[in-house]
Amino acid sequence: MEKLPNKDIERMITFIKHEAEEKVKEIEIRSIQEYNTEKALIITQELDKMEKDLFYNQKQEEIRKFKEESNIINKYNLEYVKKKNEIINEIFSLLEEKIKEEKLTEELIKETVSKIGGEYFVLCKEEDKKIVRKMLGNVEIKKVEEFLGGIILVSKDSKTVIDNSYKSRIESIKKYHSSEIIRNIFSQ
Repeated sequence: MEKLPNKDIERMITFIKHEAEEKVKEIEIRSIQEYNTEKALIITQELDKMEKDLFYNQKQEEIRKFKEESNIINKYNLEYVKKKNEIINEIFSLLEEKIKEEKLTEELIKETVSKIGGEYFVLCKEEDKKIVRKMLGNVEIKKVEEFLGGIILVSKDSKTVIDNSYKSRIESIKKYHSSEIIRNIFSQ
């Protein structure tokens, strides 16, 4: 093998050094690019995860607020209905107290008697016996404890009962007209 002059060797060494430096620069640039690409990917993934978590937490907060508001509204509505019912019950209690003083009318007796056939006995207040005797003659009258008033006719075989007592009339009004009464009282 021939001996190369020193200059040629130096040139070759310089060339090899230069090539090595170029390769190092390429590797550094590629490493920086890969690092930046990986960093951008990780940042994007983390941002996506944070956005999803934030969205999930916002939805959970909305659901919690909605449930809380619903519970408050339901509690208020229940309390409102309870108070309305208390007022309506108080109205009917006052009506019952007031109606205790009412006397049995001939019209109510006629209406009740027209609905029953055959023999019967009468249930009414002690104070109303006089008008019942006047209208119905010598019919059997039975005493009733805690009776608001009105009249009840019961067939002798107890199979037919015509209840035209004030209590049953009030209950009928409660049953069939409560919603109308509530609407009229609470329509503001």
